[in-house]
Amino acid sequence: MKDRSLETQLRLVRLQIDSWKKLHDLITYALDKAKPIISAEQERQFTEVRANLLQETEHSFEKLGVLADLSGRAMNVLQRGVSVRGVRELTNDDVRRLEADWNSVFTKLGLVQGQLKSRRKALAAQNPVTVLLSKAFHRQTASH
Repeated sequence: MKDRSLETQLRLVRLQIDSWKKLHDLITYALDKAKPIISAEQERQFTEVRANLLQETEHSFEKLGVLADLSGRAMNVLQRGVSVRGVRELTNDDVRRLEADWNSVFTKLGLVQGQLKSRRKALAAQNPVTVLLSKAFHRQTASH
């Protein structure tokens, strides 16, 4: 048995995790001083990922039920990391805060994804006829 809402939440969390991974890759590159100069293409990718996260994060977090937990930390990451070049110029304290906030967001999204997958698995194990009868019986007892 499938739940459309659950599948939508799984899709949202997967997209969020992918975007946060892409952002992390670009931040990691920026923080490695041994890497060559930052290209215009990398700045474009960073801006694209950041813009996507700025547009989608609040909506996704609200639908996933983690808005209160993650909104502040996500905004800290997105405000601190304005560009690849800007990340490269952060102080050590700012880098630590950026990494800690990114890790908090990423970890929580991973936990939410695991919970949603567990729900999907439990739902798949249910017999559709039993679920429908249970819902119908529950509606009957609630109306009496």
